[in-house]
Amino acid sequence: MMNRAMLSVGCAMLAGCATMSPEECLQANWEEVGYNDGAAGYPVSRSAEHREACAETGVSVDFELYRHGYALGLPYYCTRETGFESADHGGEYAAQCVSDEFPEYASGYSEGLDVFALKQELRELDARIEEKSAQANALLSQIGQLRGTRDNDQLPSDTRREAHYQLNQLESLYNTLYREIDSLDQERDQLAAEIGELTAAFYRSL
Repeated sequence: MMNRAMLSVGCAMLAGCATMSPEECLQANWEEVGYNDGAAGYPVSRSAEHREACAETGVSVDFELYRHGYALGLPYYCTRETGFESADHGGEYAAQCVSDEFPEYASGYSEGLDVFALKQELRELDARIEEKSAQANALLSQIGQLRGTRDNDQLPSDTRREAHYQLNQLESLYNTLYREIDSLDQERDQLAAEIGELTAAFYRSL
C-alpha cells in the first residue's frame, strides 16, 4: 500500500501518471480491470482515472462491467490480514472495506491499531532514552573537566575545592540519570517484546 501511495505522490509531482497505457486501453477487459483494482485495494473511483487515461484512444470504460469485476475482487483485499497490516503501518481505514460487508477487515484493523499504539509508545520511549543519554554524555564531559580541575595542583585550593563540590553534585545527577536510562531501557525491552508477541499471535491466528 505504501509503495502505491508513494507512486501516486510521485505522479502528482510530475505531469501525472496514466493508470493505463493506450495499448492497455485498447485491449481492456473492463471486468478484469475492475477485479484487479478491487483485489489491489484501489477505491472504485479509480475507474474515473481509467476513463481519463483512455480518453485519447477513444476507448470508453464499461462502468457496469468494471463495477461487477471490482465487487468480485474487493473481498480479496478487505481481509483481516490486510486490515491489520494497514493499521499497523499507520495507514487509514480503507473506506471501500465497509465494516458491515467486511467485518474481518474491521476486526484486523482494530487489532492493528492496538499494535500501532504500542509502537508509538516505543518511539516515544526511544526519544526519551536518546534525550537522557545526550544529557548523560554532557554530564560526563563536565565531570571529566571538573576532575581535571580538582586534581590540578597548580590551581588555587579554593578553585579545586569548588570543583570538588560541583563534581559531587554532577556525579550524583549522573548516577540518577543513569538509573533512569536503565529503567527506560527495561521498559523498552518489555514493550518491544509485547509488540512482537501480539504480532506473532495475530499471524498464528490467521
